[in-house]
Amino acid sequence: MESYKDSGLHPDIIRGVEALGFETPTPIQKLSIEHLLENKTDLIAFAQTGTGKTAAFSLPILNQLDSNVQHVQAIVLAPTRELCLQISKDIASYAKFMDVRVTAVYGGSPITNQIRDLQAKPQIVVGTPGRTLDLINRRKLRIEDVQFLVLDEADEMLSMGFQDELDAILANTPEDKQTLCFSATMPEGMKKLTNKYLNDPKEISAGKKNISASNVEHELYVTSPRNTYEAMRRIVDFNPNMYGIVFCRTRRETQSFAEHLVNDGYRAEAIHGDLSQAQRDDVMARFRKKSLSVMVATDVAARGIDVTDLTHVINLNIPDDPEVYVHRSGRTGRAGASGISIVITHGRNMRKVKELERLIGKTFETKEVPSGDEICQIKMRGAIDDLVAMKPQAALDSALLEEALDKLAHLSKAELIEKFLGHETALVLKRYRGAGNINEAARAVKERARREGGGSSRDGSEEGFKTVVVDLGYRQNVNPSRLMGLINDIMEGQKVKIGKIDMDKTFSKIDVEERFADEIATKLTGSTTGSYTVKAYSEESKSGGRPQRSSSFSGGGGSRSGYKGGSDRGGRREGGGGYAGRSEGGRREGGGGYAGRSEGGRREGGGGYAGRSEGGRREGGGGYAGRSEGGRREGGGGYAGRSEGDRSAARRTEGGGGYAGRSEGDRGARRTEGGSAESTDRSSGRTKFKGTSKFKGAPKRK
Repeated sequence: MESYKDSGLHPDIIRGVEALGFETPTPIQKLSIEHLLENKTDLIAFAQTGTGKTAAFSLPILNQLDSNVQHVQAIVLAPTRELCLQISKDIASYAKFMDVRVTAVYGGSPITNQIRDLQAKPQIVVGTPGRTLDLINRRKLRIEDVQFLVLDEADEMLSMGFQDELDAILANTPEDKQTLCFSATMPEGMKKLTNKYLNDPKEISAGKKNISASNVEHELYVTSPRNTYEAMRRIVDFNPNMYGIVFCRTRRETQSFAEHLVNDGYRAEAIHGDLSQAQRDDVMARFRKKSLSVMVATDVAARGIDVTDLTHVINLNIPDDPEVYVHRSGRTGRAGASGISIVITHGRNMRKVKELERLIGKTFETKEVPSGDEICQIKMRGAIDDLVAMKPQAALDSALLEEALDKLAHLSKAELIEKFLGHETALVLKRYRGAGNINEAARAVKERARREGGGSSRDGSEEGFKTVVVDLGYRQNVNPSRLMGLINDIMEGQKVKIGKIDMDKTFSKIDVEERFADEIATKLTGSTTGSYTVKAYSEESKSGGRPQRSSSFSGGGGSRSGYKGGSDRGGRREGGGGYAGRSEGGRREGGGGYAGRSEGGRREGGGGYAGRSEGGRREGGGGYAGRSEGGRREGGGGYAGRSEGDRSAARRTEGGGGYAGRSEGDRGARRTEGGSAESTDRSSGRTKFKGTSKFKGAPKRK
């Protein structure tokens, strides 16, 4: 298949494609069209942004539609309304000479209008997950008979938290449909998605997964965080013909940077989720017409930007998910053109830079932030070129010309040019003449310090940092970017350094500057993200139970590995791994897992989770231990229940596994050993389990 004409597509489709000026299919189009015209199996396709993915799935679908069937035959799901509109527009263009109707459904627009469009019985519906599900629930959109389901930018839909919507939508589709999954990257979540939704799919790829386009250059500028805006502005001024996108982390940061640029005289505008649909459409229209030279955007808002001639992409932060960088850099260098992707970061982020280099298969070119003098030279050369290219707008009055010649007669030609250039570049000269050097030295990448020491603090965080624990994790559809956005929102106006972020299913641990840790924990508690109300605490400010991982960390006895919390008061704690709680006046040793709280006694834990012990001794080989007061418990594994009022350490429970129940006031030497049996209360026969988790989202015990 060398051209669309020999692809086997219907002549009317080829006419539509050629009317747009396309003759030769891109690599991903060639592979996808060949497969979909000959096979009914599901498909996973990987290709970089801007390689013609919409045509890759829509052309073969159009070829197989039945225009006489009056119901939805194909549904395309996309993460954002901008991308949704772009896809529907492209498909309509390809189907220009066909009797096919395409409808777009998305949030931010009156649903009544979209319901009316659906009543016209389109064959193809392109929608965002939220609005699509809304219309299905209203029984205005029926997809029980679709032949094709397309998940476009599937990785982004996952990162945006659309898992539940996708589940509900797919539950309304037939099993014998053909599912097509298109993506630029292959994160871990994609594997779960494809295993869940696709049946023995064929995998195709136009180039290696997650590899940057070959015609995109990657540049690195290293400066202090407080100079990020200044560095970005200098780079824009140093590239006077720049037509690009500046990526920020949060909506607030996006708006702030855009306002600074506008105030400094640049043709710039922000686009983010807080804008109405009409505002976003207006910004995009002006950007496409090049009325704006720079657009400042969040990742989500930029998903629908389809501009082929961007010269630059500027990253004001290194994304926490490195694959996001692949998406960002893919916005430039499209349609065979060259482009430049720029990262502005501080000297401590070199490890992240190395991770990006491994992912994209390229090395960043480290460059100096332009000096003030260099920018002034660039601007003056531009003014000279403008003067040469300038055409007289009107004839100068002869009397006025004589007056000008008389007033300027004392100036030499060189002096006259100097004055002219100084006048034309007065703003730039005022801004940059004598401006200092804002470059920062990049720190050498060192091997990560092991948690036994060598650069980590007592609680496992980096030196100068303190760990804040929040009850949000993957199950709440939260990612590191959202966590940092929460912190930026609550700490508005303050520069907070954020270190390592450790996420689990139901909680996250964030290393922040120690001086801000308690304030951040306090302000995070009670804040909201989506439908969740956040609970948080700084790790050394609380004791006792803490959010628990789905499985404990393993460690070797004696050395400390993992995290430990709380404080030691007059006692000793040793942990081979995992998390240790709080001990007062006694001794605790933990081989691994999580330990709870002990007062006035001794606890040793080989692994697993330990509960609470007061005035006695507990040793746990593994599993979960409950609560014991005034006695002694040792557990080889499994779960231990609760015992109160034991006298003279008369009751002892040892379990190689299984569950121990609850006993109150037992005096005899009752002992349970071994097995997987469950021990129950003598009087009631109940089986009881008791844990120590702090947050509701902690893993349930089975």
